Amino acid sequence: MRSDACCDSSVWRGAAAGALGGLLGSTAMVGFNHLLAATGFGRDDLGARKQHRRVDAKPNDTDGTIADEPASMKAASNLAEAVTGEPLGERGKRIGGPIAHHAFGAAAGALYGAVVARVPELARGAGAPYGGLVWLAGAEIGVPLSGLSRSPAAYPPARHAASFATHLVFGLTVEGVRRMLTRNDGRRR
Repeated sequence: MRSDACCDSSVWRGAAAGALGGLLGSTAMVGFNHLLAATGFGRDDLGARKQHRRVDAKPNDTDGTIADEPASMKAASNLAEAVTGEPLGERGKRIGGPIAHHAFGAAAGALYGAVVARVPELARGAGAPYGGLVWLAGAEIGVPLSGLSRSPAAYPPARHAASFATHLVFGLTVEGVRRMLTRNDGRRR
């Protein structure tokens, strides 16, 4: 039987490894979107915001959500407005959006790493199921409910598919990094 100190230590190590995985996974999502764009995927779906940018990446070039304007940019601007009384300009959104996206990725990765440290069976699927969960809970439900995008029904199926794929990349990256950093924790994960 493991002591509480041991369990707490593995949970913290799992959370730290997951957070790093979440940061890297958030970056991998953006790279994957650019890879999709290079294949010509979604070229006919230009969206409403900055149409010349919509062909650069699918579903959008910042955070993998379905919205025309990346949800992370809207969230950063909303936060800035709540704190300062002024929304972010375009430059501020270009800076704040990726910060918000990576912060969310780090938090989601930390949660995953901590939970898997306690319930290793949840790592089955190499993180892909968790990526799918983040897509469903975050991109498809949470983002529209928070007003950061229109209803999911307002977007074409290809945009949902691309968003799902980018979130699978996120989950796979989080688990890969977590597994690499915690492999010497004394039990199989």
